[in-house]
Amino acid sequence: MKEEQVYDFGLRLRQLREDRGLSRDALARKLRVSKETIYRYENNLQNPSLEKTKQIAVILRTSIDYLVGLDDKYTIKFPSMTKEQRDTLNLFLRVFVDRDGPVS
Repeated sequence: MKEEQVYDFGLRLRQLREDRGLSRDALARKLRVSKETIYRYENNLQNPSLEKTKQIAVILRTSIDYLVGLDDKYTIKFPSMTKEQRDTLNLFLRVFVDRDGPVS
């Protein structure tokens, strides 16, 4: 998400849902709501309850802070990762984003 964009819950929700490869219907089933409810969330016509917001964050592997605009950093959570897997992923990401790093 671009820094100059104004916070938009619905936009963040839609982008995260699409990034995770979920249809509105699939997310609705996981939340036990209708796909029309997901449509209303994504178009800022209705706000989810705190409980639904927590469920959305867990399903989309992100933070509530990111969803509600308290944090601008795109967050991905991997709760079942081992410490070794996290360390390996962090190392990969550091090399991947380091523009002055080694190039193969």
